[in-house]
Amino acid sequence: MRIAVIAPVWIPVPPEGYGGIERVMKLLVDELVEQGHEVTLFAAGECRTRACQNLYLDKAPTEHMGETLYDAYHVGQAFRDIARGEYDVVHDNAGFLGPAFAGLIPQPLVHTLHGPFTPETSMFYAAFSDECYYVAISRRQMETGPRLNYLGVVPNAVDIEEHRYLGEKEDYLVCVGRICEAKGTEQAVLLAKKKGMRILLAGKIDPGRDRRYFEERVRPHLDDEKVVYLGEVSQEEKVRLVSRARAFLFTIQWEEPFGLVMAEALACGTPVLATKWGAVPEVVEHGVTGFLADTPEELADYLDRLDELDPLVCRRRAEERFSPRVMAAGYVDVYKRACELQRSKLDKTCTA
Repeated sequence: MRIAVIAPVWIPVPPEGYGGIERVMKLLVDELVEQGHEVTLFAAGECRTRACQNLYLDKAPTEHMGETLYDAYHVGQAFRDIARGEYDVVHDNAGFLGPAFAGLIPQPLVHTLHGPFTPETSMFYAAFSDECYYVAISRRQMETGPRLNYLGVVPNAVDIEEHRYLGEKEDYLVCVGRICEAKGTEQAVLLAKKKGMRILLAGKIDPGRDRRYFEERVRPHLDDEKVVYLGEVSQEEKVRLVSRARAFLFTIQWEEPFGLVMAEALACGTPVLATKWGAVPEVVEHGVTGFLADTPEELADYLDRLDELDPLVCRRRAEERFSPRVMAAGYVDVYKRACELQRSKLDKTCTA
């Protein structure tokens, strides 16, 4: 197939640090090329993929993230070039402009929903529910939003090769991700302290509310021994931390649409202890690859049962469920169905 993939404009593909969508885009386009498809990636900055690349900005405008001008500049040019090109299908990951203007291009447009639904985003997607074909990254995400023209659920993938499996674990817990109230960083710390276990924290802290949360709720617990904050670490360091940990704590307090770090932890052979928000029960299999509970406090007893979980099983389940090969196969099926539906739609229009 000839596939046009539109990535968000804000961060290169793959990202140097933070950038979950961009990391997934790298895995997807490379795997699609490996499977013999002709893929063109529309992105910005210094991208390193196996796909053909249309880059309208030499530097990704990360410092301008969210500003409409850059988003419109990127998506507008991509749509113009796609409309003139010979593509079978367009896979949009860039946000709201794709669904809003999908009718302006002749090709079917598949739009992946990467974020949570809010009243505002639900209003938007409901207005454009039939303009394109939608893919959710979890069943829970689909259930929390409006009725859209869905073609299925395709979970995100992780780099199975990069996230190394280590059979031997060290005696600490780990919590890696953005430091904020929604991610439940303080709850993870309190859980570890309650059981007298060492916990290592790592992740970015955004200015404003997240910084205040860290200073007021997390920093008082730091002691450089049992509770340690390592800052925003590199991808290589993150893999090393997670792969050696006895367990990954994911004590979130919000409707997480997927939770990529959980799949990354499982690929490292590290079981996940998590609260049952959002898509968590779809990623972590209770009693097999981790333990789930309604509240962080209820996870405490499961920390005494970590020996019941086999790190090798965690790794194998990640290979079976969250590899780039599995994700790409899911999207190829969606692309083919979108093309068939688009042809059927055009046929009905021509005979009307």
